[in-house]
Amino acid sequence: MKLTGKMEQWIESRLWHLKIDNGTITIRQIVSELTSLFGISLSPGSQKQLEAEIGKIRSRIYKRHKRWLRRRAQWADTLGVPEKMIQRWFRAGWIDPGKPKTIRLLAGIIFERDYYHRFLEPGGADDKIPEDPDVSITGM
Repeated sequence: MKLTGKMEQWIESRLWHLKIDNGTITIRQIVSELTSLFGISLSPGSQKQLEAEIGKIRSRIYKRHKRWLRRRAQWADTLGVPEKMIQRWFRAGWIDPGKPKTIRLLAGIIFERDYYHRFLEPGGADDKIPEDPDVSITGM
């Protein structure tokens, strides 16, 4: 049996979210969920073929998850935040591991937050603004 695009997307999504949440599922469980969800019946031969296709998708998802864990650790180290914070941002949909510019976006957010706390917070700016008139905080 050949997988349609929707079926493949559903399998990838299911496996990815299980992997992120440290859940486990067998290929046969996925096959049974898939057949009931999409209302298909399979012969034993096509079921074996479907299990093989799902196995390929699963290995692809596991590789992607390993890459995500490495990237998450790098981002946490670069930004100076705990990995749990990166995971929380990911779950909230603020970051996408597939987009390399995400790290720049996060760095900008963190910089703006730190800048606010350092210079713009009421009462916090008096002793932290440089005395040199040539140095401008606002860049003007």
